[in-house]
Amino acid sequence: MIFMPNDFFEEKLLDLARKGAEDKVRILKGLHKKVMPSQFERIRQNDKSVMQELFLPKWISWELLRAWSDNIRPAGRGRTCVLCNEPNEMGITFNEKFICENCFVRIKQLE
Repeated sequence: MIFMPNDFFEEKLLDLARKGAEDKVRILKGLHKKVMPSQFERIRQNDKSVMQELFLPKWISWELLRAWSDNIRPAGRGRTCVLCNEPNEMGITFNEKFICENCFVRIKQLE
């Protein structure tokens, strides 16, 4: 079994789900609908002035927003593999986690 530590965003999502804060989990999962692509790029570039433009709840910190942007796949480059952190279009989704084709083949060869 391969263990990959969760990032800050995933830990926060799990913590909120455990506490029963379904509305906060829904807000975090729907964050991509509230952030425009230009703002998304500025978040990735660590431009904190974006926080003033966004209408987000006070409990969403800059660190959480940055972790969210790192967790989102870049447009047109495929999804990010949870094992190698590389974007790829081909792969499988297992337990809501994307595993690229290369990592999946390596795992299958280990069996």
